[in-house]
Amino acid sequence: MSAGRFRLMILRLGVAVSLSIAPVARPAEPGCSQKLVDGTTPPLTWFYIDPRQALMPFYQWENNDGYCGEVSMMEAGLNNGQWMSQYNARLICGTGLSQSGPDGACATHYGQVNFNAQLLIENPGTGVSGPNTYADAAQCLANSRLSATTYDYSAELPGMAGFEQYMSWVKQQVISGHQVTMAILIKGGSDAQYDHEVAVMKIGTNHSPTDPTYYPDDVLYFDDHGAYTLRGSGPGGYPSIPPGAGSDTTGCTPYVYGYTFASLANTRSGANQWDAQAYSIIIPGDRTIQTYTGGSGYSTVPITGPHNYGFSVAGPEDPSHETVPVALTIMGPTETNGVPNPIDPIAGYDYENPKIGENLIGNGCTNEQPEAMTNVTLRATVSGLTPGVSYNLYEYDFSSITGTGSGAALAVPVDNFNANAGLATAVTTFTATGATFTQSVTTTSDKIVVFRAVPADGP
Repeated sequence: MSAGRFRLMILRLGVAVSLSIAPVARPAEPGCSQKLVDGTTPPLTWFYIDPRQALMPFYQWENNDGYCGEVSMMEAGLNNGQWMSQYNARLICGTGLSQSGPDGACATHYGQVNFNAQLLIENPGTGVSGPNTYADAAQCLANSRLSATTYDYSAELPGMAGFEQYMSWVKQQVISGHQVTMAILIKGGSDAQYDHEVAVMKIGTNHSPTDPTYYPDDVLYFDDHGAYTLRGSGPGGYPSIPPGAGSDTTGCTPYVYGYTFASLANTRSGANQWDAQAYSIIIPGDRTIQTYTGGSGYSTVPITGPHNYGFSVAGPEDPSHETVPVALTIMGPTETNGVPNPIDPIAGYDYENPKIGENLIGNGCTNEQPEAMTNVTLRATVSGLTPGVSYNLYEYDFSSITGTGSGAALAVPVDNFNANAGLATAVTTFTATGATFTQSVTTTSDKIVVFRAVPADGP
């Protein structure tokens, strides 16, 4: 769901300096004049818990009421050797709902976006959604060939016990090195359960960094995908290039937010109070509420709740553990219509220009893929190597996604990678001279590129 539907009073964040090895994004571009987010700085902690791969913020498209779930999955994909655009990250879900609903939905419904086309976190058929098809994270992730789990909200307790249960799950997943996406409330939002999906960057703690127990003073840091774009002293539009990048010195994109666990717990009405902080997480319950997910696409349906939702990506789909880690970095500068896209001080080249659609404030409706960026250089870094051992680095390229359900899945093997070498577009065989190996490929943003690396003597 999107942050773009709401007009919000926005403040700026200051992020504590990390004591961990992994790099941490700065809080905002130079020149931002806003105060610290919610008037406070997240407290310093003795330890930081980082996922296996450091997460780089990515600036989301806001038309069609947002691509926050898609960007969250894309970030997990980049950290596991995969690139796909936000457009393809929606099509990979296999719903047949296109970008904003069935073909012709924009015209038929006077430009109203179908919420069900967005990548949502609830699992269908579990009593937390209506009867209609929607893009659920479990299917999207499976079709992307990522090994992932979703939070088991069916066992969630009501009240603060359930909130603590959820935050402990998030903490355990990060301790395990996984990349976690969470559902959160936005001040000014409307859905009874969540308005936005964010990617966890790290957790600060004053307790053992291997202890998944909920502690009120633990600090959650997350990337909101640039959902709050600032110009002057208030929220601005949602242009293709992030405010603050290049010659644009009139705005900024904070990206990184940090809150103590205890301060995040809230109700829907409490999250919308005038003095509430920008982001909150729902306290679960067992009453009748209204949610958009699985409704007509344009109206709500009654369910029992609210619940918390999340998904965790452990790596590529590889049940036999044949692969070694591969992470992708967009090196840039990318180009649009032959013009280089400027670097963003926080996200680097992690944004897609042009945006999808024509609307700057996030409520446009379109089923059309925008023009692709060119000169997208992806650096693949293979890690966890043993010097002297030979490896095969497989590259799989796709120009489009078709099909529904599991028929939309990428034709990437999940085991016996060497035996299935014929599925790859290219293969590089190398003998490791150190713990890492790098290779680059240049493509266009509308293409899908997937890398897998395995020992050359593997199955």
